[in-house]
Amino acid sequence: MSTQELITAKRECLLVPITKSPDRPGILAGILSRPTLHMVIYLGSDLFALTLANTLALHTVIYFLGIPFNAINPFEYYRLYILFVVMVLYIFEGYKSPELRRPEQELQRICKAVVVSFLWLVLFNFIGLQAQPLLRYVLVTWFLLALGLLVALRFTLHAFYVALWKAGLCRRRALWVGSAAEMAEFQHLLSIQRHRGYDFIGALLDSADLAAPQQAIKVPTIGVPDEWEKVVNSTGATTLVLAYPLVADGREWLGNLLRRCKELRVDVELYSCLLATENFNYANDEFSGCFRFTPKPVWSIRIQRLVGGGISFIAGVIGSAITLAITPFVYMLINLEDRGPVFHPREFVGTNGRVQYYLKFRTMKNNADEILRNDPYLKARFAEKCKLVDDPRVLRVGRFLRKYSIDEFPQFFSLLKCDLALVGPRVISQEEKSRYGASLPKLLSVKPGITGFWQVMGRQQTTYQERIGMDMFYIDHWSIWLDLLIIAKTFWKVLRAEGAY
Repeated sequence: MSTQELITAKRECLLVPITKSPDRPGILAGILSRPTLHMVIYLGSDLFALTLANTLALHTVIYFLGIPFNAINPFEYYRLYILFVVMVLYIFEGYKSPELRRPEQELQRICKAVVVSFLWLVLFNFIGLQAQPLLRYVLVTWFLLALGLLVALRFTLHAFYVALWKAGLCRRRALWVGSAAEMAEFQHLLSIQRHRGYDFIGALLDSADLAAPQQAIKVPTIGVPDEWEKVVNSTGATTLVLAYPLVADGREWLGNLLRRCKELRVDVELYSCLLATENFNYANDEFSGCFRFTPKPVWSIRIQRLVGGGISFIAGVIGSAITLAITPFVYMLINLEDRGPVFHPREFVGTNGRVQYYLKFRTMKNNADEILRNDPYLKARFAEKCKLVDDPRVLRVGRFLRKYSIDEFPQFFSLLKCDLALVGPRVISQEEKSRYGASLPKLLSVKPGITGFWQVMGRQQTTYQERIGMDMFYIDHWSIWLDLLIIAKTFWKVLRAEGAY
């Protein structure tokens, strides 16, 4: 059967009625969703950050060294910093759809670009301007300021885009082409990351899985795959997201689609659930045209784990010292309300599958477990998420300790013992193992963490299935950059007392 006959057969099998195509976007919405505008905004932000870093570096060195302003020459030399860093950022693809980039990837690109720029400028400074030693102080100060300001402004922009996406603005107007099952997985992946950058206006579905696509994908079915160009013209879509099985069914059809999308200036994204779960390096083979996937270099992973281990050790030492210092005060506050021990041991399943224990400051009544066993309603509620909102067993001082995560501090003892990691999947009890099903071996392959992806992406406001999805996402996409981002977000969440009870 030819490709055209196959497409015709699928059209005849289509069971879901084709609904009216959504209206084209307004002029303002169309302008706000243009990638060019986003690139210009990020470029302006970077220029401002680098200019401000340059000015602050000059004045800082002049102030602390007590030298006149005209003693630093040539003054115009510093303007090269700005253009040079912007060029390096461009080479590192820092302006290629920056608003859609994962935060840890953004952090990685910024750090690499600034470090590379700094090293080249240091080389130029020491070779070409050896008679200007003061420039070296300015250069080091600029490096630290530029790195901090670029990260701060870029993440501020990202937060601004997140706010716009929540309001339904600046999203990429997209069409899904392919199977409903693949789209459901795609939407689940975006939901785990709380990513709202796509505005799916409809789906062009294959005929193979039309059992209940409307309920599965929560997007209206507005046609079949071969109607994509007509729908693009009527809706003003700027992005097509294709499911991998569809590509396998029609190579000629896909080739025609790509050529036509190039003429229409419509972006095409190819989604596969297999590629979405693995963290590989990839490149386009120039001879065969295929994609070459290679695992991350072993040396890179080892360095990242070494840096992560160093951060964990430092955090363990500092956290344990703080815990020892505040324990007498916490003991006094807890015993004023309910006499008993200050620590409460909590069981968790370690990487070896055995039950281990870590300590927390006690936040509940001494007979909390007995209360839960004797109250069927409370026990049923607890079974849903292994956590209770407005838990009647929690002490008044316990609510304060939980709100600001002070009750978690004794876990730093387990961090020093290497039973826990600073960042990792959430700890689970023996009873929770069955909920992970086939994902349990993957979960137990990594040390559980004091904080993690789940804690900063939703915490108690998520369902248990979402927790599992977040744990799997973290394991599949681990990097030191992701850990650094989680640590920074943890501080912010704790200060805001967000999602804790």
